[in-house]
Amino acid sequence: MTVGRLSSLLATCGLILLLTACASPSLRAPAAIELPDVWRASLPHDGSTVALADWWKAFPDPMLVKLVERGQAANPNVQVAAARHRQARALVTQARAGLLPQLGLNATSSRGKNLNSVPGVSTQSDAQFNASWEIDLFGGKRAEADEQAAQADAAQHDWHAARVTLAADVAGAYVNLRLAQAREEVAELDGLLAAQLAAWGRQQQAVGLMNASDVALLRTDASLATARRSAERAEAQVALQELALLLGVSAAPLATELQAPALPAAWISPRRSLPDAPAFAVHTMPAQLLAQRPDVAAAHRRWLAAQAHQRSVDAQRYPQLSLGALIGEARLRAGGESSVSSLWSIGPSLTLPLFDGGTRRAQGRAALAAVDEAAATLQAKWQTAVAEVEESMERTAATRDRQREAESVAREWRGIAQRAVLQAQAGLHSGAQRVTSQRNALTAHGDLLAAQADQAQAWFRLYRSLGGGWNAGPSPIDQLAAQP
Repeated sequence: MTVGRLSSLLATCGLILLLTACASPSLRAPAAIELPDVWRASLPHDGSTVALADWWKAFPDPMLVKLVERGQAANPNVQVAAARHRQARALVTQARAGLLPQLGLNATSSRGKNLNSVPGVSTQSDAQFNASWEIDLFGGKRAEADEQAAQADAAQHDWHAARVTLAADVAGAYVNLRLAQAREEVAELDGLLAAQLAAWGRQQQAVGLMNASDVALLRTDASLATARRSAERAEAQVALQELALLLGVSAAPLATELQAPALPAAWISPRRSLPDAPAFAVHTMPAQLLAQRPDVAAAHRRWLAAQAHQRSVDAQRYPQLSLGALIGEARLRAGGESSVSSLWSIGPSLTLPLFDGGTRRAQGRAALAAVDEAAATLQAKWQTAVAEVEESMERTAATRDRQREAESVAREWRGIAQRAVLQAQAGLHSGAQRVTSQRNALTAHGDLLAAQADQAQAWFRLYRSLGGGWNAGPSPIDQLAAQP
């Protein structure tokens, strides 16, 4: 090729580059997402700005922290998310490698008769070194690398979302287990008291002070108390199985590890308890704090990935230029004589799409629609996040008030029961009145247990809805200490 023809070709390529760059469509930004400046719901604990060093360790139950850590290490869903992140990072490396020159070496050797039309027995060998480089004229390769990088970031956020969800699920299952165990003890104590009432009723019937119908009601009530104990024991087994599934372990050893104090054989004060939710301090929560939610962050990265994919698809509609080089040597030995020949080549290769029936244009429209879909998904994630946090904060405030009321009622009934015992010992109350007061105190204690569990679960929901706790520092997304 003469210098003049080469110059003409380069000028033509430059004109094509200019025209196609001007014709390349611009990407559309997602619709504006309106976020509230402040939350309508009141902040828990009046929005105090006390820092939380470690969210889960704030709970006074070390077993809860241990179970959350074990779940992070063994849960299959977390392992799947981690594997997907590793896969996505490998694809990033693969995409970025496409921007670099590709080098290769081929070598062959063969011996035979009449090889490649050479009469007689001959030995032939050759070695070739080749190099190629696709020049990224319109940024298609760079866009592919950007797309994979954004997808890798999204996979990392998915991994973090799996960890957040698992932690909340493990904590919730553990609280449910302790609640069922505590309520089983309450039912056992209530059954003991109901049995005392039934025995008292039989004594009253024997001396003619109570009719058979009332005694039958007392016996039925005692049977119902026993049935409630069996139901709570079944609930404890269900919670144990759920917790074992989350931890990826067998339920049998876990049951031994999480065994509650033995059920009482006589009347005592309840000993089984729940992990109390600490007096959490929550920083002021502007709506922008929701950017730490891994699902929102993942949706944002996937929107960026869709944009990059649209750019890479659009670049395929325009000329592609690549450079290639080849250096080789061939050897032939036949009839006692040897010959050596060498070859080399170097030059550009230009591919110009002319007609494809509208395939590339349709691919571009599909990619642009994918961008719009990703933008709508991102907006939906934001709106869902706002609603979930509002709901979680409302539930946290409501369960806090309910727990305070339940504590007050339980405290009053404990006092009444204690006075009833003293009055019965002094002959001022009958045994039936004492037992009834104690059963009412047990009912109030059961309501308090339920309120405590609801308060803890409300904090777990808030933890999940905020993407894994809250503090004044950078987003937990930026503080990931571990990498899958």
